[in-house]
Amino acid sequence: MKKTITISIAAMVLLGMANGLPADSLSIYDIQYTTNADGTSLHVNEVVDCFGGIVIHKYAGYSPKLTLYDPAHPDGWGGLTVKDFTGTDAFSGVNVGEWLSFTNTIVEESRGNTQLAYESGSGFVVGDSYPTPDAISVTCADIAAPVEGPADEWHVIDHSAEMYEAMYLRVEKITVTRIGLGKASDNYVLQSFEYPSDPNWSCWAADYMNVDAIGDYHPYVELGSRFCAVEGILEQYTNPDKGWDYYQLLTTTTDDFTVGQTADFDDDCDVDLLDFGLFAAHWLEGGCKDPNWCGGADLNQNTYVDPPDLEKFSENWLVNDK
Repeated sequence: MKKTITISIAAMVLLGMANGLPADSLSIYDIQYTTNADGTSLHVNEVVDCFGGIVIHKYAGYSPKLTLYDPAHPDGWGGLTVKDFTGTDAFSGVNVGEWLSFTNTIVEESRGNTQLAYESGSGFVVGDSYPTPDAISVTCADIAAPVEGPADEWHVIDHSAEMYEAMYLRVEKITVTRIGLGKASDNYVLQSFEYPSDPNWSCWAADYMNVDAIGDYHPYVELGSRFCAVEGILEQYTNPDKGWDYYQLLTTTTDDFTVGQTADFDDDCDVDLLDFGLFAAHWLEGGCKDPNWCGGADLNQNTYVDPPDLEKFSENWLVNDK
């Protein structure tokens, strides 16, 4: 089970000093926070030491990379990518949940993403281990989808989502409404249940970092798929020459998808009086069978809607998937 970890900025400084980092080392917040309209770090091209954060993801692509979380800043500017350019698989022994601090790394922008370049001469120190933090709940409006331009160009209206870059996020009650978009034609649109026609309440996702994906997409992802929640790491992709500038929520495993819950008959991701009304309409009904199972009210699929089903319904009463 994931946990929310609270560590004060002062504690982070003490942790860094205990690991032998200079007092002028930067936090993830220091590196990621910016007032630049395009999201570029205020420390770009500087060589820095970093107090670091909790490793929340490892990606073993062409250039292996880590995603770090700064628990002192859960509301934004708390995520950062560190990419290994040494060619030695320097992070092979690093585990998710460990606190890593870094020395002699370069702050750079890669396709819009602020990251630390770990090169020959860079170093890191492994600290304590922590439970994997919870994903941070946002709306699709907070990480809004880009607007389509000419010739399949896609641009965000602004970079207000920059504060969530490299953070582990959760969007709720969404539907897949488009697929086959973006640089690799592997992006898909998640649209809010509550605002199904409002483009301001849609965001983009992709599964290229998902270990359970098959081809471009995870098997759960199809046009019309409804999810109570989707979680992932927010990444920016910018390529002005191609006309692309967008944010994408990158899922990592099957666990990042919450498809639904028991007794939620109206697919609104909670169990309430509306669901009880639908359940009661089938009370003591028999002859239930696949695929409908009496409107889903035959929860134990024994062909009857009877007291065991009511007990199962009661176990989920007023449960929502938040």
